[in-house]
Amino acid sequence: MKFMPKPVSQAIATGCAIIATALLFQLPAFAKCPITDNTTLVLRAPVGNLHVDTSAQGVAEVTVSSPDITVKEVCGKDRVEYSAEAATIHGGIDWKILVPRTVNLDLVTFGGSISMGDSDGAATLRTTGGSVVVGRVKGKTAIITQGGFIRAGDIGDKAELRVSSAGSIEVGNVAGDAELHTAGGPITTGTVNGKVTADTVGGAIYIKAARGEVVVTAEPGAIYIGDAARIIAKSGGGNITNPRVRGSFQGHTESGDIHLDAAGGWVEASTGIGKIYCRLVPEDFDGDLHVNLQTGVGDVTIYIPERLKATVDATVDRPTMSAQRIISDFPMNGLGPGNPPQASARLGSRSVPMPPPAVNRFLSPVHEQTVVQGGGNSVKLHTSLGKIEIFKIRM
Repeated sequence: MKFMPKPVSQAIATGCAIIATALLFQLPAFAKCPITDNTTLVLRAPVGNLHVDTSAQGVAEVTVSSPDITVKEVCGKDRVEYSAEAATIHGGIDWKILVPRTVNLDLVTFGGSISMGDSDGAATLRTTGGSVVVGRVKGKTAIITQGGFIRAGDIGDKAELRVSSAGSIEVGNVAGDAELHTAGGPITTGTVNGKVTADTVGGAIYIKAARGEVVVTAEPGAIYIGDAARIIAKSGGGNITNPRVRGSFQGHTESGDIHLDAAGGWVEASTGIGKIYCRLVPEDFDGDLHVNLQTGVGDVTIYIPERLKATVDATVDRPTMSAQRIISDFPMNGLGPGNPPQASARLGSRSVPMPPPAVNRFLSPVHEQTVVQGGGNSVKLHTSLGKIEIFKIRM
């Protein structure tokens, strides 16, 4: 056997070590577990973007772009867990998670975005900072980020989406209840079959439709709610619009219009500056149908069914000078200062009628009432500066 000289053998050994080291740092960390339907995959990433591919068959596979991260796996029958340790933290780290669509996901990254395709399971996705984009998810879904937007397709169960700092929320149709919260940004949904709870510190809220109750707050921002069962809406400044509410409506905005095209239950609406439009179309005339519409500066317009049992009370504190202050299809009885009681004075042994005090009919408050179908439901209409219009509709 012929031996190489010592210097040459050392050079070859050194070269092989260098090549092996180079390959080690080029290869991603790798983990792989067999997996079945409805298994829960849990992953805790110290840092990095999570990319979830749901096209696998019968196996879960996790790869990481950084050799500084060591992946640990625990393969169980109903639960597969992945955790990782990082020697050093570098930016631009990507995790690729390959799983079947039928797997439930519980994923956390401590800094990075999350993207995921369609899933037939449930999903809990959390990040301390980054956007989250997912496709359609059939199961219960919770998405939480401390900073970044959330965009999701249709959800086949309950949905909870939260952004603890500025970021928008957009979700498709939701089969269950929807809880949507962001510290700054708009909220948009498709049709929600359950209850909707949504609030934003700065941004508009758009709910296409809701089969259950809707409770929303925008501080400030405009609010649009499509066909809904019941509504409680509050805005720090912005219009509130609803084409159809089957039950009660309670809404307030500091500044903006309130527009209700078809209110099926009782209505309480108020605005600091803005107009109020309300059209009553109840399905049950025997229920509670009281109305209270209040605006500081703006007009009030209401449409009342002619067969509704109601006692209407309308007040304009400071009516405009150029227009009629209260306009009504129903006969109104004036109760304001334009009809003061007759005063009198004693002149010797006689009582002499005194003329009524002068009243400025343009600047004095106007208060009028009417009774519809013998009276019943209280309908209170009030504006400090504006006019009130009351129209009759047949139903």
